[in-house]
Order: sequence, then structure tokens, then C-alpha cells
Amino acid sequence: MHPDNATDLQPLPNWENSNGCCGPTGDEGLNRACPCGAPVPTLAADCFGPYELHLDPVRRCAFSQ
Repeated sequence: MHPDNATDLQPLPNWENSNGCCGPTGDEGLNRACPCGAPVPTLAADCFGPYELHLDPVRRCAFSQ
């Protein structure tokens, strides 16, 4: 999924699992949270790899509009 399609996601507290040169590498596990605080996706956005968001297939975040 393209990260721009999930603009409400926030980094985990203290930028947990978000190590990288220019952004999170995405190889340390879940590093973004839904507005409710549930860690659900992993953002891969470092300069040496793809810019993409991976959703955890087991976790889901409920939302309402």
C-alpha cells in the first residue's frame, strides 16, 4: 500500500522500530500505529529501498466516518 493512502497513521512512541538512514527500513517490525494507538502497519521508507506500507494480516484497526 502507498503510505500516502494512510495519512492518519503515526509513528510508535519513541520512534520504536523506525531505525534507518533517511527513514525506517521496515525490517524491524511494526513501526506505525492507527489513531487508536494500535500498532498495525510497517512503513518502509529508507533511501535504499521501496517506499511502501505493509499492513499486518493478523491485526486490524476499526474506524468510523
